[in-house]
Amino acid sequence: MTLHSDQKGKEQDWSTESSEGVQSRLKQLGPSFTFEELWEFHKHSVGKSRPSAKGSMTLRKKGMIVGNAVILCAILLAGIGLYSPSIGAALQKVFFIDSFYKNVGGGMDSGLYQIEKQNLGTATDVSVKDQDIRLTVAEVFYDGIQFVVNYQVDYLKKQKIKEEDAAVYYKYKFEDAHPGMIGTHTFTITGDHTFIGTTVFNTEPLPENARLHIEIRRIGTTDGNWDVTVPVSLDKTKPLIKIVRPQMAGAYEDKKFMIDQITFTPVGTQVVIKTDHSGSLYYFLEDDLETRLPGAGGGMGGGGEERSNFAPLSEVNPKPPYVTLLVGEVASQQTNTLVQQREEYADYTSPGSLPVTLKGNKGGTVTITDVQFLKDSTVVYYEASDAVNQRPFLILQDSSGKGFVSAPNAVRLSRDSFAYKLQYPKLPSDRFTFKLIVNEYSQEPKEPVKVKIPIDWE
Repeated sequence: MTLHSDQKGKEQDWSTESSEGVQSRLKQLGPSFTFEELWEFHKHSVGKSRPSAKGSMTLRKKGMIVGNAVILCAILLAGIGLYSPSIGAALQKVFFIDSFYKNVGGGMDSGLYQIEKQNLGTATDVSVKDQDIRLTVAEVFYDGIQFVVNYQVDYLKKQKIKEEDAAVYYKYKFEDAHPGMIGTHTFTITGDHTFIGTTVFNTEPLPENARLHIEIRRIGTTDGNWDVTVPVSLDKTKPLIKIVRPQMAGAYEDKKFMIDQITFTPVGTQVVIKTDHSGSLYYFLEDDLETRLPGAGGGMGGGGEERSNFAPLSEVNPKPPYVTLLVGEVASQQTNTLVQQREEYADYTSPGSLPVTLKGNKGGTVTITDVQFLKDSTVVYYEASDAVNQRPFLILQDSSGKGFVSAPNAVRLSRDSFAYKLQYPKLPSDRFTFKLIVNEYSQEPKEPVKVKIPIDWE
């Protein structure tokens, strides 16, 4: 994350402060279910072995951003500027979302790919130039729950940019609106004079035809003026959005809640809960095939309301007849004692090494069925024996012991089985070891309350 500071660095580090607050909140809302716990384990162990320049995420490159009327972070949005159709058309060919996922690493859902796949973004063709630096916004996306901005910065006279040059500093606010937000962003240097950026954040509802004003007074180490204003519109995504208002009441022990609204979009899912126990309950969402929708982060709440964000419905089951909300108590998960983190191994030397079956959770299994070596990535196909094992924490480990984690999360491939695929970075060799990490507890977590929510897609 880019920090907001003056030239002497004396300004308060608001973005760091917000990040710590968000992480604390997420720890409260995110219970210790298998994948989440394993992901934390990975960050503390496997992640340490990654080279800091490319593999590990620093605060500067990745951070959580929270705010209301005015939020300090590093994002560039389109607005009033010089119209440049040729530049905008060229930027449409840049794979912003792919670069974003490569930077954020694993543990994030793959819904953002739908923006490019379904052409859901709105091209802006806006370019602003100052101090021999040109700022061009290629695309803006909004679906009522998420806001995504893709942009490029060109240094017109600098010989070769460095990492410190790939940053944008700004303040912004919505006109006549004060939504809460939480999100993340990445920057990617793409040439000697150029870097691109993608910013993704979840937001509370915005008024129709909202306008966002951004004050940008520094790019990299250069002060200047790149102020812009951008309209936020649902025009392109509204026909693809489905809103359900269940108004269904429930309770976990003595903690009551009401499922107020669920919003389904091609890119994400948001559940709005009314409760007086904000922060003490956790929520998971499954479709009728027991596909657990990965959490998309960015939970927001206050005033008796909580908004939980998830990945979109799977492509193999885009219109389930119902979804199930799982509700449990955060405190009950935190009391579980972790006995051990069991590790299961299998070597891969050639296609003849497959299939191979690894022992999973609660007597289940994970069978690896295929591996594909692509130009820029490695794709692993597997089938879980049951729903409990459908999202295993599977690491690919090279001969030096370096581990590679998948990004983004697993994609379900079949309605009839728990068949998935995982995408990993390109490996240095076509020989490696599968490493499956399984958490085992001294006592099983308390079962969450399950609320079945019918959906009429007509």
